[in-house]
Formats: sequence, structure tokens, C-alpha cells
Amino acid sequence: MSPQIGFKEAVNDVVQAFSRAPEQLQIGANATAVKMLPGVAVIFDVNDHDVKECGAAGAAIGVLGYAEANPNFKPATQLTAYAVGDSVPVYNGPGRVYAYITETIVKGEPLVLAADGKFSKAAAITIVASGAANITDGQAVTGTYGADGPVVARSAESRTGAGRAWITLIGV
Repeated sequence: MSPQIGFKEAVNDVVQAFSRAPEQLQIGANATAVKMLPGVAVIFDVNDHDVKECGAAGAAIGVLGYAEANPNFKPATQLTAYAVGDSVPVYNGPGRVYAYITETIVKGEPLVLAADGKFSKAAAITIVASGAANITDGQAVTGTYGADGPVVARSAESRTGAGRAWITLIGV
């Protein structure tokens, strides 16, 4: 048997390499329960301790975990959603997540938040030199995010089509 090349995937979890423990929050009343899957990006709901799925270009506070879930609320599998009112582990900061992707990605591509707490490829970023065709030393440069918001992750592996893939969070 040959050694695994690249990072070693977490076993029976959707997160890896986070430097801090998850925050225990609760699935809020406004969450769409079927969308509250381990690996989905979330935002605060009405109360500070409640979360719901993040929308496209939203400001996610973290992603739902699995292995550290309270045993009383832990879904049967990583593919089973949490219910409204369940206590859930929410991870934030740099780390890897087995997240939901909306399209084909290539390892290293920048990712942004998409609908339903999923991630998609970032649109091109525009950089403009102050009215000049070429940027010179010391010249002012302005830039904007792509139309879909700031980059929050990079793909840690390639995947064909929508589904689940390992990503590295950088901005959640």
C-alpha cells in the first residue's frame, strides 16, 4: 500500500486542522432545516446563539461541524441535516472543511459564499491603475471584489460537478 499524498482527510468529520474548539450554537427558528447539513456556512439568526444557512455573498460566522456535536442532537450521518432547535458545533477561522460546492472546482481556486451555505468559484477580481494602461511603481491602484463578494476559501482538492469537496477557509 502506498502512502497518501497530500493532506490526510478527517475520518467521520467535516472539519480538520482548526486551532480552536467549535462554538456551540443552536439551529434558529428561521433556518431551513433540510439545508442545515454539516459543512454548510451559517450566519446568525434572530438571537446571538441561533444560526441559519448563509446566503450568497453573505457574511458567514462559521461552518457547521459534525464530530463535536452534542450526542443528543448529532445527526445519524454527515449527510443528515440538523433540526431546528438542535445544538450544533460551529467552526470559524482557518481550517479545512468538507463543504458543499455548487460547481466544478480545481485545487487552489478562490471560493466565495453561494446560496444555502454552499461555496462556488470566485468571479474575476478587477484591478485598475489610475487611468493608465500599465501599472508603474508608486502609482495608485484600486480594486474591487468580483461581483459575487469576497473570497472566503480556497479549494483544497479538485472536484467535477456540484457536491462535497475539501476547502480551506481563509475568511470565515
